[in-house]
Amino acid sequence: MADDKSKTKQDRKPAAGEEPYDVAAFAKKYGLPPSEAVTIIKRYGPSRKKLDAHMASRNA
Repeated sequence: MADDKSKTKQDRKPAAGEEPYDVAAFAKKYGLPPSEAVTIIKRYGPSRKKLDAHMASRNA
């Protein structure tokens, strides 16, 4: 079966800065185990701004 050249869109687009974090993406970005990432997201919510601010203050 030949490739369909009319389908050129990416399967996944990068997450926008305003979209909430996915647990796996957050854990990967900060090198955390998934269980710790889940705990942090539950505590601070999925907002990228809040989570990035928390991690910046945590690492300072």
